[in-house]
Amino acid sequence: MNKINFFVSLFAALIISACSDVDKSPINHRIANGGVQYGGVFHSNEVESFRSLFPHSATDLSSYNIGSQIYEGLLRLDQKTLEVIPGLAKYWEVSSDGMEYTFAIREGVYFHDDPCFPDAKGREVNVDDVIYSLNKLCTHSDMNDSYYMVIDRIEGARDYYEMTENDIQPADPVRGIIRVDDHTLKIRLQKPFSGFLKILSTASCWIFPKEAYDMYGIEMRVHCVGTGPFKVVKIIEDEVVILSKNKKYWRKDAFDNQLPYLDALKYTFVKEKKSEIMEFKKGNLDMVYRIPSEELAEFHININRDKGEFVEKDFTLQISPSLSIQYYSFQNMGDVFKDKDVRKAFNYAIDKNKIVEYGLQGMGIPANNGIVPPSIEDYPVDSIVGYEFSPEKARHFLSKAGFPGGKGFPRLTLQINSGGSANIGVAEIVQKMLSDNLNVYVDLSVTSRSQHYDRVESGKSNFWKDAWLADYYDPENFLCLFYGASVPDDPNESSFINSTRYKNKSFDDLYEQANMEQDPQKRMALFCKADKKVIEDAAVIPLYYEKTVRLLKPYVKNFPVNPMEYRDFASVYFNFQEYNVHLSAAQ
Repeated sequence: MNKINFFVSLFAALIISACSDVDKSPINHRIANGGVQYGGVFHSNEVESFRSLFPHSATDLSSYNIGSQIYEGLLRLDQKTLEVIPGLAKYWEVSSDGMEYTFAIREGVYFHDDPCFPDAKGREVNVDDVIYSLNKLCTHSDMNDSYYMVIDRIEGARDYYEMTENDIQPADPVRGIIRVDDHTLKIRLQKPFSGFLKILSTASCWIFPKEAYDMYGIEMRVHCVGTGPFKVVKIIEDEVVILSKNKKYWRKDAFDNQLPYLDALKYTFVKEKKSEIMEFKKGNLDMVYRIPSEELAEFHININRDKGEFVEKDFTLQISPSLSIQYYSFQNMGDVFKDKDVRKAFNYAIDKNKIVEYGLQGMGIPANNGIVPPSIEDYPVDSIVGYEFSPEKARHFLSKAGFPGGKGFPRLTLQINSGGSANIGVAEIVQKMLSDNLNVYVDLSVTSRSQHYDRVESGKSNFWKDAWLADYYDPENFLCLFYGASVPDDPNESSFINSTRYKNKSFDDLYEQANMEQDPQKRMALFCKADKKVIEDAAVIPLYYEKTVRLLKPYVKNFPVNPMEYRDFASVYFNFQEYNVHLSAAQ
């Protein structure tokens, strides 16, 4: 074992020991300016394994939750407001026509120490690292699932992507990504897109060094080299991920304290929610995200409270509307659901209020409006009227489609992904409603998440469960799922973003106009009209908008909840006076 691996292993052992001891005894800590406190290991759990921590593959929630503490982009989000704020870019300018963005790259930011660098010492970030990372985002690769974020936005991105797809390595970078000097970058768009700054705050635009990519390649899914507040110490897949404090991190708080406050983060992967809840009760976890409906009564939680933070005896309850939607999708080009009347019949046959009330115990909001959740400020969601529950209308439209009383309608399979009892419970309710109200019979098929989306994207499923949690705080991020230009001409070709293969020229025109519109109010109105088109065409069945419900231990401070579940652990700290009291009570 070389010296580097020896010390990494030794440090990992020390951190693992600390992770165990944090549940058993008080921790040494230091109080800093403003009353914040340094020290501690934050324990959290992911019920699903991460797919990849590499920026361009971190498309699932578990990967994002972990990766966002390791990597950073030019821009990031404010944890309270979700406003775009400076990251590796200390400031930026936008041209009056909305076509050019100029970024000043922050000096004094260093990559994590790693053997990919000389002497294993992380070097300073520069503009060429940003250009390299963005060019990789425009490159065809099995590691790149996020190219769609920029492919038709940055000038020359599609040309670059198509060349690499044909095994041609371009001699020059993407022509819209321009090096001005050592610390200045310019990005030129092919047409105005008012949501571009929000794109730059996503995982797809996290920055990584060429040295790491050259050394580790596909192993960057677990071998991470970023600039974030925490760095990887140990990963045992499906068991544990341990991140330690980055002592060279560049950010400071309002009192000039060095961030982060915590010593380390520990992620476990307990798959069953009940087991996760038990670990929280025993004091082995500092947070639980998403509470199963059957556990609400035990915690005496009133889910119908207004959003906010509520301090209870043994925990802090945080509630927020989530920027996410659960829905069932149709294959709009398939033989069964190409008829809009059939899709309308299914929509009218579903009682969303009952699903939320009985199937979810109030853990959601009936999706009686559009695709975009009602948690985006200034979005006129109330102007969109969805499908009410009406068995009479449901039967009318099914008869109009040529299936009076359900006669002759084929038996279907509703495909759902594994990962929670709520998925199956809701599917069983929908199954019964379709039978009772349309005389249509549906079988249920439960597959793994990867199999589920492989079948969906390849067009092999006609009817399936789907969900979307926003990548960024903007209606566009939901409506892009229905953009016709994303659908390949070949029906046998995979359709990654628009998996329903929905096409409507009126929708596409409104969507494109909204993306170019610079006036925020007009932009929201255009997106709203596009949203209405999706609902009018019954492209999917919106079921419910989710609620974010989080339980924290009472000693966890400065960890506000938000609709995107965006987490900035750099600014989270423990109040150790409360921690010691809580620990004594638990013992």
